[in-house]
Amino acid sequence: MKKSYLIKEFADLTKMTVRTLHYYDQIGLLKPSFQKSNGYRVYTDGDLLRLQQIVTLKFMGFSLDQIGNLLGKKGFLVAKSLRIQAEAVRDEIARLQQASRALDLVLKKFETEGRVDAKKLIQIVEVIQMGEDVKKAWHEKFYTEAELKEFQEIGKKYTPEMMAEYQRRWAELIAEVRKHLGDDPAGPVAQSLAKQWTDLLNEAYGNHPALKAKIGQAYTQGVIPADQRPFDDDVWAFIKKAHAAAKKS
Repeated sequence: MKKSYLIKEFADLTKMTVRTLHYYDQIGLLKPSFQKSNGYRVYTDGDLLRLQQIVTLKFMGFSLDQIGNLLGKKGFLVAKSLRIQAEAVRDEIARLQQASRALDLVLKKFETEGRVDAKKLIQIVEVIQMGEDVKKAWHEKFYTEAELKEFQEIGKKYTPEMMAEYQRRWAELIAEVRKHLGDDPAGPVAQSLAKQWTDLLNEAYGNHPALKAKIGQAYTQGVIPADQRPFDDDVWAFIKKAHAAAKKS
């Protein structure tokens, strides 16, 4: 395979449109590796890997802004991300194949008998819903069995009322952080918020340093579905900058 491609070649190779590639370049999501003296954009196999990441993460439900933030993180591990993406895509393929077979049977029944098979319709609904459930089970793929048991043991220490109160305090802190995203991460307000963040996290996971670190990895590596994260990338980036600034002082 070639090591470099002009934009039209790259578009044909990847089945993307030139217009889309121009747009990705414009927003900084996927810029060509270099540009010739005549102005021609040149893509490389490294750009091909980044495009694969973009396309797959987009398929998994991430917005272009979220993908840009995710791929730009220093802690983003390509190998780890590829493994998680591969599992997610395999699950999605299997689910869609099952739904496709059920739809074919519904269509055949309708064409031959003029009626729809209600049982098959129910099966299709179940398959689609199962896909939603699979998305919710990301933690079972990311955390080890031992880590999941550790979560369970921590949870046993909280009554429903205590857990509700803990989550309420998190929600209030996250909302407060959002109000100060434009502040200096090294400033007093940001440092106070970062300390509150650490204190709240340590309240549940202070005696579980390895698990606490793994939680941070889940956010840094972007394995948590976008619709299940309690805060967005901007909040997480701000807190990390504030923590980094605290270590320098």
